[in-house]
Amino acid sequence: MLLELWKKKFIEPLNGFLRQGLSAKKLSLCLALGVTIGTFPVLGMTTILCTLAALIFKLNMPVIQFANYLVYPLQIVLLVPFYYLGDLFFNAQQSIDFDTLRTILTESTNKEMIMKLLDSTLYAVGAWLIISPLVLALLYKGLNPIMVRLNLTSPRFKFLRR
Repeated sequence: MLLELWKKKFIEPLNGFLRQGLSAKKLSLCLALGVTIGTFPVLGMTTILCTLAALIFKLNMPVIQFANYLVYPLQIVLLVPFYYLGDLFFNAQQSIDFDTLRTILTESTNKEMIMKLLDSTLYAVGAWLIISPLVLALLYKGLNPIMVRLNLTSPRFKFLRR
């Protein structure tokens, strides 16, 4: 069951991108950018940022968006850690945790809480800007050899295409 889901949601789209003539290098770059941008700590912004990255760098937009949507749950999970890192990097002492975030989101009429969330979000974006180049480089360096070696269109991986 899990292998079938993996094939349908991940392997088949990658095979499709490779069959369309996308090189392993470009595929790796698109995936790395999509994953990195997909963890941006502002909800609702990743699609726009991925679109801009695809247009600026002349990359395959469906592949970047595919990776972006794939890591959406990770974006949610990383919100509070990015708030924490933003506080740590910028010595902000805002201390947004899951309970505080829930309170802010449910009681959004409190102006002080909204300003605290805005400040923490800006610090979180700063932390993301510091960390994301390293993450992008590591993902690209890790994905590129995998895409080159695996070449998912190869007959060796026929069992993944059934």
